[in-house]
Amino acid sequence: MIKISFVILTWNRYKFLDKCLTALIPAIGTTNTAEIIVMDNGSTDNTSEILDRYAANPLVQVVKRRKNYGLNAYKKLFGMAKGEYVVIVDDDVLSFPNRLDELFIDYLKTFSDYGFIALNVIQDEFTNGAKPTAENYTTETRENKNIEFGPTGGWCACFKKSNYNKIKLRFLLTNLNMAKSEDGLLVDLFNRKLKLKSGIIKDYYCFHACGPYYANKYGHMDRELEKYNSAGLHSIVDEYKNFK
Repeated sequence: MIKISFVILTWNRYKFLDKCLTALIPAIGTTNTAEIIVMDNGSTDNTSEILDRYAANPLVQVVKRRKNYGLNAYKKLFGMAKGEYVVIVDDDVLSFPNRLDELFIDYLKTFSDYGFIALNVIQDEFTNGAKPTAENYTTETRENKNIEFGPTGGWCACFKKSNYNKIKLRFLLTNLNMAKSEDGLLVDLFNRKLKLKSGIIKDYYCFHACGPYYANKYGHMDRELEKYNSAGLHSIVDEYKNFK
């Protein structure tokens, strides 16, 4: 029986994707109760070749789509997930703590009033990992476990499938885009409809390689410019162009 599903939506970031999967697979402690579903959202780079290398791995299920469905593709991904727990993994997350599956399950059991929890992020001179500053959070401690209650992104974040099913119709009927993303909508619906909080697992970190420095380093700058330009996020486009 599948206990936990890791879902990755990818588009034209094959170098990130390869490093993400290379790090994620050994981070899963109990592989016989886990699955990884990777959906290629109509990539035109070498993503298909990368995914072909993982197709023989029984832990990994590959779904290739000819068209880019944007963030709405998460609706299909969440529907495919068989686990009691679902973990969204961004393809630009390049390192994970060990026994990641057990970590998420343990924390959601301890913090049962939380609907959406994410790993903390490593921050360096090139990225803040997309996490807001410290004053946005307050720490809650239970059983020697710490959660930072506050803004929670979906870089590597977990929720219970049973909770998702309670807000599923509203989720499916909402058009997802950069202004209303899958993680933001989940946080909002879990809070408004189910009175569940969201937060960051304070003491366990992933490396979320977001921002122009890592886009440039891994050769995905043009892809990022296309994404943000099509979303009308011109200030971010300018930031990336200035870096390039």
